[in-house]
Amino acid sequence: MSSQQPKRGVRRPSRTVLAAAVVGSFVAGALAFAVPASAETANVSRVILTPTATPNDSQNFTWRSTDAGGGTVQLRPAGGDAVTIAAHAVDTSNLAGVDYTHYSATATGLSADTAYEYRVGTGDEWSRWRAFRSAAKGAKPFEFFYYGDAQIGLDSTWPAVVAAANAKSPNAAGSVHAGDLIDSSTQVQWTSWFKGMGESAATTQVLAAPGNHEYSGDSALRNWKMNFEYPANHPNLTTIGALADRAKGDTDAARQTAAYFAHWDNVAKETVYFSDFQDVRFITLNATQNLGYLRPATLPTCAVDCPDAASLWVQFQAAWLDHILANNPNKWSVVTFHQPVYSTSTGRDEPILRANWVPVFEKHNIDLVLMGHDHTYARGFKNSDASGTPGITNGPVYAVSNSGAKHYTLAPVDNNVWTQNGATQVRRGQGITTYQVISVNGDTVTYRSYVAEKIASSPEPEKVGDLYDTFTITKRGGVKHVTEAGIEPPVADGEQRFKVTVPERAPGELVWSIDGGNGVVDLGTAKESGDHFAATGSLNPVRVTDTRIDGPQWSLSGQVGDFTSAGQTFSGKYLGWTPFLGGNDGGAVPGAEVASGFLAGNGLSQSATLGSAPVGHAGGSAVLRAGLDLKLPVTVADGTYRATLTLTALG
Repeated sequence: MSSQQPKRGVRRPSRTVLAAAVVGSFVAGALAFAVPASAETANVSRVILTPTATPNDSQNFTWRSTDAGGGTVQLRPAGGDAVTIAAHAVDTSNLAGVDYTHYSATATGLSADTAYEYRVGTGDEWSRWRAFRSAAKGAKPFEFFYYGDAQIGLDSTWPAVVAAANAKSPNAAGSVHAGDLIDSSTQVQWTSWFKGMGESAATTQVLAAPGNHEYSGDSALRNWKMNFEYPANHPNLTTIGALADRAKGDTDAARQTAAYFAHWDNVAKETVYFSDFQDVRFITLNATQNLGYLRPATLPTCAVDCPDAASLWVQFQAAWLDHILANNPNKWSVVTFHQPVYSTSTGRDEPILRANWVPVFEKHNIDLVLMGHDHTYARGFKNSDASGTPGITNGPVYAVSNSGAKHYTLAPVDNNVWTQNGATQVRRGQGITTYQVISVNGDTVTYRSYVAEKIASSPEPEKVGDLYDTFTITKRGGVKHVTEAGIEPPVADGEQRFKVTVPERAPGELVWSIDGGNGVVDLGTAKESGDHFAATGSLNPVRVTDTRIDGPQWSLSGQVGDFTSAGQTFSGKYLGWTPFLGGNDGGAVPGAEVASGFLAGNGLSQSATLGSAPVGHAGGSAVLRAGLDLKLPVTVADGTYRATLTLTALG
């Protein structure tokens, strides 16, 4: 899956002057460069894609609307005919006095690995059309992001983290969120989280695990369930093995256990789930052990051998996890949850999670265990998974990440939850905000962590933008190796291995400049020609250079305002242009001719394309030029007129 990302590295706007004379005077104007922010309609917002259990043939859509009368998805293969899918109303909310209805819909029968376009809404109010790609059936290379707690800095740090991640991997298929997306479950906070996610929420898959802060002020997780639609493959009596036997019989303990299991059918729904995406089983667990939501409204009394709710809740998920990993058809497995089994910050520890979940992770040799909660960074392994060769291990990788602006202090390097429980931290840090890009490619998974933000007191030497941590997991012939940077996995019998290093390609940028010396475009003196004045000339060349990866499309459009002189005005519609290319190593095409509006039309008083380049264009520079044609009514008073021509780039 991919999404078109905003351009990066936009150059500071420069100015040029467009000059002409009307009966001995001239017209002046300025060129500016802008990137307008995208916006939804007032009716539709918070559009998000979340995966089904099989995203190769189905897709979930969720959004909110001010229209309570119903919701619809219109879906079509790229360039094809649309079908209509009715949505169901999930819940309602209110923000700043505005009532919203939250809708979800699921499209089924999709073709695998296919580009689709969709919009959501109803009646005359729709979101814009967006693109996404269904998952391939089976293995196909892709990348995804791993984010720790967004939580604090939702209006500042969080959007910057997402923008940096998308710039690093503009074609990522989706993102995994390890809980505490928000600080307290209010509509204001959720709106900020969605705003920070931007278009990546609506064009790529979002897999999220709830953290303790999702329950803050929302013990039933109502806001979570109105924002996200996830597979209903959560634990139940048929998928927890022998643990289900504890709910059988007439004892107090059995009756109470049965009551808990029945209640947890709703608690686990959309908080404990899995989805199979291109040879990876993504699994989400709910690690928060809050008795407020774990306890049903009515609970049978119990005096002997009564279940401990928090411990049973964790065991409930462990039994289900064991079941779905035993029946996993995928090569890779990734599990996400909030509170770490190996805590990193001072004063943190989760012994119940560690006692029940780590044995399952190790039994099935899960590949990545991605966590949050501790507002520090750590990554490592259980000591029993060491291979005997430095830099190579053979078991699960445990990681804790922080993607927000809250920072805690690491526990001492030689005395922490890891060292106390037979585990090793390979990389650890504090005072930094990171995002992770994880690449899945056949026999290898490559993990890269990057610094997105850094506080002044951080002891870490890396700068913002630097690679902070990396390792590779290799599986061949049923043998798995986790190797540190610069370490090669062992060669199997009969293998010969070739090696070549390809440097990471810079993300590139879209920049522009205006040629023309002192910036003056002199159209000369307008000449009387029958019923009008006329002046011609050439726009100063605009050089557009695009070195972005994969050649995203771009366009450059222009619009001129009114011409003014000492209280006199005439409309910018009287100016027209004929775009052409002065040089083209970047796959650009000129815009269409726009005639002066002297006889008819709006000329350049309405935005018109100067030049553009399609998706997949060659990297390089194009020089955009235009012949200018000004035709004015003879009734225009003489004088020195000025106007502004604004160039707007979309990329």
